[in-house]
Amino acid sequence: MLAYFRNILILVILLSGCAIPRLDYTSFSKVEKGMTEQEVIKILGEPTKVTGGSVDTGTIGTLLGLDNLSGTTMTWTTEKIKANIIFLKGKVKTKSYTNQF
Repeated sequence: MLAYFRNILILVILLSGCAIPRLDYTSFSKVEKGMTEQEVIKILGEPTKVTGGSVDTGTIGTLLGLDNLSGTTMTWTTEKIKANIIFLKGKVKTKSYTNQF
């Protein structure tokens, strides 16, 4: 019986050591310009809000190779932290991190 509880305790310790995405400045600082949305979600976990949009750039955009600009904003919010990351064509363009008190 003691061996059974010891094995359960070992399993709990091993599982608690697994990397679970969480929002804090240390994990946020790992997000770099150019990362994909999936790479960011792997670091921070699922966002609490996602918004997206696109703009047709017209003839001038086509001439510049920018036929259609699409972007997504992902937001992670907790009681104390708010992080925003803007993706352009699926890659990190800008990011911001705020401690909310």
